[in-house]
Amino acid sequence: MARIFQCTVKVLDDQVETSLVIDFKKDAKGQFLLDEACSRQNLAEKDYFGLRYIDGEKQRHWLDLKKSIVKQLRGTGPPYTVVFRIKFYPANPDDLKEEITRYQLFMQLKKDLFHGRLVCSREDSALLGSYIVQSNLGDYDPAEHPPGYVSGYQIIPKQTERLEKRLEELHEKHTSGLTPSDAEVAFIKKAFTLETYGVDPHPVRDIYGTALHIGMTHVGLLVFRANAVVETFKWPEVRKFSYEGRTFFIHAIIDERNVNHGFRLPTSAATKHLWKSALDHQAFYNPGSRRRRRSSLLLGFRRSSDVSSHTSGGFFRGSRFRFSGRTQKEVLEKSRSLSREEPTFARSPPMIRPRRVQSFRETSALHPPCEITFDGFSQLSGSDQSTPIKMNDPFMTYAPAPLDSTDDSDMHADSEDMIDAATPTIQEEPYEQQAEEETKQEAPWVYQEPQTNHIKDKPIVDKPHSSSGRCSKVLTFTKVTFCCVVLALILLTVSLVVLYETDHIPTLDPLRQNESIREFKEAYYVPVRGWIEEGWEQVSEGYQQLPSMEEWMKQIGIINDGEAKQEKESQ
Repeated sequence: MARIFQCTVKVLDDQVETSLVIDFKKDAKGQFLLDEACSRQNLAEKDYFGLRYIDGEKQRHWLDLKKSIVKQLRGTGPPYTVVFRIKFYPANPDDLKEEITRYQLFMQLKKDLFHGRLVCSREDSALLGSYIVQSNLGDYDPAEHPPGYVSGYQIIPKQTERLEKRLEELHEKHTSGLTPSDAEVAFIKKAFTLETYGVDPHPVRDIYGTALHIGMTHVGLLVFRANAVVETFKWPEVRKFSYEGRTFFIHAIIDERNVNHGFRLPTSAATKHLWKSALDHQAFYNPGSRRRRRSSLLLGFRRSSDVSSHTSGGFFRGSRFRFSGRTQKEVLEKSRSLSREEPTFARSPPMIRPRRVQSFRETSALHPPCEITFDGFSQLSGSDQSTPIKMNDPFMTYAPAPLDSTDDSDMHADSEDMIDAATPTIQEEPYEQQAEEETKQEAPWVYQEPQTNHIKDKPIVDKPHSSSGRCSKVLTFTKVTFCCVVLALILLTVSLVVLYETDHIPTLDPLRQNESIREFKEAYYVPVRGWIEEGWEQVSEGYQQLPSMEEWMKQIGIINDGEAKQEKESQ
């Protein structure tokens, strides 16, 4: 009887008791787990969702739908735990056909807002919070909603009394009259206009050591510094992604020019995860445009069958990627064909914390500052996607990616927040310092000229021994490859001789009677054997025709005829 495993799936619902426990067999693939999680939540538009887990090294991964669940979660259980969440945010929220799918997107964006991934201004955060309150409480009622009622809701990080008052004003005047569904749609549409919509930040550093974050959206790959987007690589412009060790490379064609960018990550596992995530999102979102670039075409992926596999990371420690889902075009076609009745579902109540009944200064101990500051991605040194460690030491500069390089392109958790919001711990600050910081945040943002990360902008001098080291690696690789080829040929020859020239091994008789084996023998083995035998005979005949040692010595004048006769007589 096949062994049965269990996996706990943490869903987007805020209620802990709504976690799913799914049984699966040892040979089950990731697709089974995702299908079962969507089926139990009555979700038909399931291609936007994914399952994420943390390995033993605290590195996050997306569960590959075409690979074994047990093999991927090895070292994390049993029991196993994964998180169900949005993987591909819709490029247009209006494309979602069913309300239950929009509600899942609403809950995901609500988490993104609270955990600091959906970065926005304080006015926008108050507006988004008012939609959340409207969805949960309905219209404002002075009898049921006394002053300070919003303080009981966890909406954004570093939630202040001033922000809560503004949120209450918007709830009373702006969102009044909206049904829960309408409030959620308005929330999604507002979030969609933000630059950080759908972004899961990966912490990186550029060649100058500047702390940045990389995130993928439906537009392309974005590079953030604090709250600002400093680089945008649209999906049709990206030629390939690659990585080597802890360095991630982007090869793009922008304005008819080849552009190569490099970024350093904390660990090689985080680099590999970023590489796979970038390829995943490019395969899903690429709109299929055709744009002539010199002598080649950049072709988008209209269907999953158009997506080729990719390799990178070197020969011995390289990785292979194959897209395991549907593209955006296929998802939209499938959504249009849905004909079932609109499913009914119950909205979960929000997570409530003790309501503030005194001034903010007097109750700062009751509501300690959230671990995530609301200053943008610069505070997320341990991102939602990568290893949650601080990047204090500046990375060394590195050489640009060679143009001919080879490539293409959560651990157990007691709650979803452990997996979905692993962030660095920030020590609690005194109120005076906190108030001063909030005042600074209210000040208008001053634009600073971003440092470009173009490889060509700053010459990078390699170390004196780097060239010799690279040649040594190439030479070692060549030697190992040659030895492997020779060994493979020797083993193949010995195997064929044993198969065709030995009759005293009965276990090989069924193999010899195989029609394909016999055809191979007649077509290749027998002619090659005959050619070798003829060559050996010719070599033997030629050897026999060679003069003897005495004749050879006589011909070159080493000995004469008399000495030869004396040598024969003495013998």
